[in-house]
Amino acid sequence: MERSPMSDILKLNKISAHDDARTLLKDVSLSLGENETIAFIGESGSGKTITLKAILGLLPDDIKISHGSVEICGKDIYSLNKKEKRRFLGSHIGFVAQNTVNYLHPLLRVGVQMTDGYITFNGKKSKSEAYEKAAKLLTSVGIQDPDRVLSSYPSQLSGGMRQRVNIATALMMNPSMLLSDEPTTALDKVVQKQVIDLYLSLLKERALSLVLVSHDLFFVNKIADKVAVFYSGQVVEIGLKDEVLSNPLHPYTKALLALSPSMDMDKRKPLNEIKGYISEEDRSRVGCPFFSRCPYSSKSCEQEVKESFVTPTHCVKCTLISGGQI
Repeated sequence: MERSPMSDILKLNKISAHDDARTLLKDVSLSLGENETIAFIGESGSGKTITLKAILGLLPDDIKISHGSVEICGKDIYSLNKKEKRRFLGSHIGFVAQNTVNYLHPLLRVGVQMTDGYITFNGKKSKSEAYEKAAKLLTSVGIQDPDRVLSSYPSQLSGGMRQRVNIATALMMNPSMLLSDEPTTALDKVVQKQVIDLYLSLLKERALSLVLVSHDLFFVNKIADKVAVFYSGQVVEIGLKDEVLSNPLHPYTKALLALSPSMDMDKRKPLNEIKGYISEEDRSRVGCPFFSRCPYSSKSCEQEVKESFVTPTHCVKCTLISGGQI
């Protein structure tokens, strides 16, 4: 769906995935260059996290890639065996999980969790070297007492502190790309701002590429270079941040952005909503997956969906836009 430069660090080529009963992803294509950030936005169940897991090679056993490829630094990761994939991804990707409570093992000290994979991966590295690196990374993410944190259990840390630990752990292998799933979820506003500022600082200092899944449009607007809008397992609109957020074209993107409350909104009016829900029929439909909820849909939308490049970087999957009807 997207035209991309030669220096892609990540490229998804028409990825489709399914389980025994459903199509979960359909022809997802996107790319990410060096030092770029792409944000995935969309309702829960739209395919954002499944796509993230496909990039990580961590899809559950009952979900299969039926078509397409995932290329990282030019290598198709699904052409590798399990051991090769693990080593390759471990040296190129850092992952920051959404659930800071469950992601860290409650019975292991932070230091053990931060250094275990690093020591295993780099057999020649001593435990003391690994702990020294972990302490430096904790300091770099704003933790002022790294030795105390390394000796702590996760339950002894606040949510914001655990998120910083997750970010530092993701950087242990010096990855070229970070994947981050809802990093500001369940954090209070003060800590959310601190996490956003931390990401901005890390991206600048470390020249990292970032794939971000987020419902937080303020965060997306602050950090992203590109935005991909997911609906029912498909990317329905993708482009540069300003193209998508300031000039949304797909009816779903417009409706999604209208859900975000603003400071100057009339408090007496009800919040906007998108009527209906993502159904299994939407996922399997030949035409536009948003057909049943779209206020502009016509019969042709049910039968086909066409892509349009509005600019060289802004692509929309909408038959009506392709035909100049909206």
